[in-house]
Amino acid sequence: MSETLDSLSPEEQHPHWQRNRWVMAAATFSHTMGFGIVNPFFPLVLQEMGATGHLETWVGYALGSYFTLSFFLMPVWGVVSDHYGRKLMALRTSLGMATIFFILPLTPSLYWFLAVFFLMGTTNGFIPASNALIATNTPPSAMGRSLSLVQTGTLIGGTLGPALGAMIAFLLPGYRYLYWVAAASLLGGGMLTLFLAREKHERPNTPFRLHMVRDFSIIRRLPNISGLMFITFINTLTFIGTATIISVFTLELLAAEGITSGKEVNVWVGAVTLAFTLASALSVHFWGRLQDRLGADRVLVLSLLVGGLASLPTIVTQTPAQLVAARFLLGLLAIGAAPATVTLIRFHAPKGMEARVLAYASAFGALGIGAGPFVAGMIGPVLGLRAFFALNSLLLLVGFAIGLRAHLRGAASDPASETAP
Repeated sequence: MSETLDSLSPEEQHPHWQRNRWVMAAATFSHTMGFGIVNPFFPLVLQEMGATGHLETWVGYALGSYFTLSFFLMPVWGVVSDHYGRKLMALRTSLGMATIFFILPLTPSLYWFLAVFFLMGTTNGFIPASNALIATNTPPSAMGRSLSLVQTGTLIGGTLGPALGAMIAFLLPGYRYLYWVAAASLLGGGMLTLFLAREKHERPNTPFRLHMVRDFSIIRRLPNISGLMFITFINTLTFIGTATIISVFTLELLAAEGITSGKEVNVWVGAVTLAFTLASALSVHFWGRLQDRLGADRVLVLSLLVGGLASLPTIVTQTPAQLVAARFLLGLLAIGAAPATVTLIRFHAPKGMEARVLAYASAFGALGIGAGPFVAGMIGPVLGLRAFFALNSLLLLVGFAIGLRAHLRGAASDPASETAP
């Protein structure tokens, strides 16, 4: 069977890639729009539920525990994905998360809310599952622009979500009810995946088994994979993990101007989030085209360097308007690292282990998302949130050094040739 597949052209081996990239772009748009509706207002939800004291610490504990659970489960989902298919994993997360989003506003207290929120870690991973579906069903020559298209859907959804959330929040009796609106959007992404996405997946002849230690042993020996995993951790910590902390920082800047409540709070919290995602959506297609021309390793190095430099203005912002400008600049210059990292990890993955390798990368990504607010919650009360953003810049430059070292070695762009056992 493998010989027959090898005799086919890349287009024939991946007959659904054109359809899937548009379907999954629409599905990730719907999914991230749902997240964007409520995510910037998460600190306000906790405040409404009764959180007191340092708000960044509450946010850090909530998101840190949620993404830590995701970190441990994602490799398991990767094994399931390699055996039963990537589409199934996308459905697991979209439909499961929509269900929990519906339950969250019904919780009677802050601690019940946090308990249900923690359980949502079992359903995390729609974007990694979508990336795995695209990465394993797309010809290598079209990988950059296909992943970038899906990420464009992600970013546009993330752009519209906060704006929609800011408008809808005026009409609701509390911020927590934004979760019901978000649940409908998540469900829409799941329905698109269920009815329109196609996957060419051959189930292995061997019985389903979890070999986590063996898989990790194989994966850690792959060329440059440890560095790419760490870069994934840095990317998600710096960009996704700071989303709610940016909202807390916005509230601090507004409080310094004497604004603590009202419509102006909603507008500025939404605007700061909107600036980053809008700029990212405008530039991600350019970065994808550049990746197909120059190679993922070069684009990764370049994007980490300019991202590290572009993150510096956030440290010195004094007003919400300056923060909007700083986040817009960062979104324009840093977004190319994410699709480049996925492409390189996919090329280093042994045949038959693609989803498992991407799942381990996603696990480190989830750890980064959780580490962002957790670290901010530890640093903020002592040194202030500006120190946390300075750490973000430093981490991006460390990622640049790791990527540059791998590129100079000449191994980062070589496809993996191993075969899974």
